[in-house]
Amino acid sequence: MKLKDAMRGYDYDLPLKDALNDRELSVDRRVMAGATVGIGLDVAYLSVCQLEEAFAALAMDLSNGVEQGRGYEDLADILKDQSPYQMRIWHLLDTTPLELALEDLAWLKSLTYRRARMARVVSEEKLAIRYVTDEALCEGVTAAQLMARVSAAD
Repeated sequence: MKLKDAMRGYDYDLPLKDALNDRELSVDRRVMAGATVGIGLDVAYLSVCQLEEAFAALAMDLSNGVEQGRGYEDLADILKDQSPYQMRIWHLLDTTPLELALEDLAWLKSLTYRRARMARVVSEEKLAIRYVTDEALCEGVTAAQLMARVSAAD
């Protein structure tokens, strides 16, 4: 079998589904992987990077004895933006000890990077890069869309 044949119709969510079903991973990591299924390749990676940077800045603030420093401001901005994916990850980590949350975010960042990296492999094989997000498959209006309309009108 040629690589091109094996890569045709590649499921970019496969690494996430593998992590979701990996009983050796912590429940938090499995749930974070599941929360990422259906999220755009670039959106997932960039969103996790932004969260990881904000959590790292918050940890730096804590170690420097700063209460409302850059980390606080960065996380406040993320929470204000109300990105549905980032909010999912936030609610999974908001009560997790900060150092463990940073480890989990580094793990998720690596996973989302490797997932998105497969788009290059598919492209190098001259195959069409096709990834359909959950949002694109949605047939009706979502609660997030309705709330965004109300927020935009204010």
